[in-house]
Amino acid sequence: MSAPAFYDELRALRLERLLDASVAIITEEGWDRLSMTKVAQRSGVPRQSLYKEVGVKSALGEAVVAREVERFLDRVRDGIAAHPDSVVDGLGAAARAALEYGKTNAVLKAILRPGHDPELLELLTVRPEAALAQASRAVLEALGDETGVHEAMVDTMVRLTMSHLLQPDVGVDEAVDRITRVVRSFVAAP
Repeated sequence: MSAPAFYDELRALRLERLLDASVAIITEEGWDRLSMTKVAQRSGVPRQSLYKEVGVKSALGEAVVAREVERFLDRVRDGIAAHPDSVVDGLGAAARAALEYGKTNAVLKAILRPGHDPELLELLTVRPEAALAQASRAVLEALGDETGVHEAMVDTMVRLTMSHLLQPDVGVDEAVDRITRVVRSFVAAP
């Protein structure tokens, strides 16, 4: 193993430890109670290294959200891949995977908990590049060019799924049914 690869792996491991410690604090105490000192203590990574690795608290929040979004997207990609012959079924499976994971995701629950500091919620709802744009790109890439899927359909599907994640008012089955009907109408349109 070359030296640069070793240091890249070491850096990635250190970042994972920092993010894991941050998630534990966020889920136990909330974002507003998270401090860089607590993260350093919990992770075993010196504070100077923490600041060097992620910068300030808001950058740490962005890194936490980015990692969680990627975990959601892994499930979305798997849902699409499970249905290579049907865009409708693939997107339905993707929506189901995201919604089911969201029901148990500790970070999402902490972000949506009443009385929390709204900074992380703003990453999901106000800044589209943090989750919405990333999710739309991932879905388009997972579907591939050969499907001829229109960006507006993917954008609509992602927005509906995120809406059901952030403000669920029906069960997963009903939400997936609604999302699938919208996708089907896009596919059927000339």
